[in-house]
Amino acid sequence: MANAASVVDQFKGLPMETLIGAPLKAACDSQVQLAQATADFIKQVGQLEDGKARMSEFKYKRPTYDANGIQSGSEEVSLEVPMLAVVKVPSLGITSLDITFDMEVKSSFAEKSNTQASATANASWSGWGAKVSIQGSVSTARENTRSSDNSAKYHVQLHAEDRGLPEGLARVLDILQASISTPLPVTP
Repeated sequence: MANAASVVDQFKGLPMETLIGAPLKAACDSQVQLAQATADFIKQVGQLEDGKARMSEFKYKRPTYDANGIQSGSEEVSLEVPMLAVVKVPSLGITSLDITFDMEVKSSFAEKSNTQASATANASWSGWGAKVSIQGSVSTARENTRSSDNSAKYHVQLHAEDRGLPEGLARVLDILQASISTPLPVTP
């Protein structure tokens, strides 16, 4: 039967830096790639070659009002909005990484032993006019079974989700929205 020392020996020499470190490094490398994808998207979709923001123009008519609040006509308004304000910016990120290393050594050990014994005796005697015969047998059987099982597992769990707009981009869009919603003066 495998003893406790030999089971412990099974765990020696495991490359823990590879088993635990490799998934962690892969997650870090993935995070860098995800951030680079966001940066590339902002450059390609949101900026012109000179670095200025790529704009999208919206034109619409809105009513104008006189000093008494009565509609006096309409005017054509043009609104330029940064392209990044009207498109979804990809912003994926790893929010959690669970590296679980479960190891059990998988080995099976079974020992079975059988013991059987039997004895037979015959005795006979004749004398004084009598005949005596004795017969006998004895048997015994015993069976022992011992077994041991262990197993090994390796489990890595990774969860990625959209983290929304980066804080800096959200603030820029808030500033732009505030400047757009400023009321225009009343026409005389």
